[in-house]
Amino acid sequence: MSVRQLASVGGSGGLDGVNPARAREAVRELYARPGLVARDLTAPLLVHPVGQHTGDLPGSVGIGDVAGTIRRWARLGIRGVKLFVYGDPRDGSASGATAAGSLMPAAVQEVKAASAQVVVTTEVCGCSWTDHGECTILDGAGRIDRAATYALMAEMAVLHAQAGADVVSPTAMLDGSVRAVRHALDDAGLPDVGVCPNIALHTGLYGPFKSLMGTNPARGHRRGLQLEPGRAGRDALTQADTWLAEGADSLTVQPVLTAVDVLVALRAHTRVPLIAYSTSGEYAAVTALGVAGLVEYHAALKRAGADLILSFAAEQVARDLA
Repeated sequence: MSVRQLASVGGSGGLDGVNPARAREAVRELYARPGLVARDLTAPLLVHPVGQHTGDLPGSVGIGDVAGTIRRWARLGIRGVKLFVYGDPRDGSASGATAAGSLMPAAVQEVKAASAQVVVTTEVCGCSWTDHGECTILDGAGRIDRAATYALMAEMAVLHAQAGADVVSPTAMLDGSVRAVRHALDDAGLPDVGVCPNIALHTGLYGPFKSLMGTNPARGHRRGLQLEPGRAGRDALTQADTWLAEGADSLTVQPVLTAVDVLVALRAHTRVPLIAYSTSGEYAAVTALGVAGLVEYHAALKRAGADLILSFAAEQVARDLA
């Protein structure tokens, strides 16, 4: 076969896509879709009271170090954070979550004072504030007290938003909670504050976070408030429809290391913004790839359909991209 014949093999049907062997570098650059950049990244910020041990997870800081951390991230191009706080004191009704001087509003204000342009999302959940570690309030029989939980989450959401939060994230996957939060924000004159609930799979990949933040539930698991992994590809679509009907503006998928199929299915199912969340238990696995591997991993999440990537490795990736 001649060189000319070899060059024409496979070409009679037309080229579908960019063939790197038949496209010069300038052409490949012209056709390339936007790649991963620092502005695609957000970072979890785990805030502890004064004197509380902060552990070794990235973004785990005392309240006094919040401003410096935010300024450093902003210089790298990271434009968003999701705030979690270590609740103290804790009781059965999670009263500390809405008490005067609660840590979450203080943390929100610290972030906004350091950089008003950084988008702040807050966790709205009882797990950091209940003495039993559950996301919900329990009744005398140990069952979920829905009315009390809705009231708690609604009050937390308004408190966070009034402190300056741009988005609130109802974390407990309890039907009705997103509606309660959305109505509370609207009634408080805060219709422009977004609501971004979780689509969370049951997994052990939340372990380091739960240990550090003291949110391990007394019963040892949250299977009733998370999707079963074996059904997640189907059940995530049902859950997404529920949250959107209740007033959600965007959705967070976690943990994405083992749920890229769920992310792809959701992107095909809905056009709302999707946040891909790499959890604390994924951190050791993905950092073992090195910085170049981290960048490739997060770029893959973007290709899979993520609009934003929330990651414990965000600072390392952003530094490499800067």
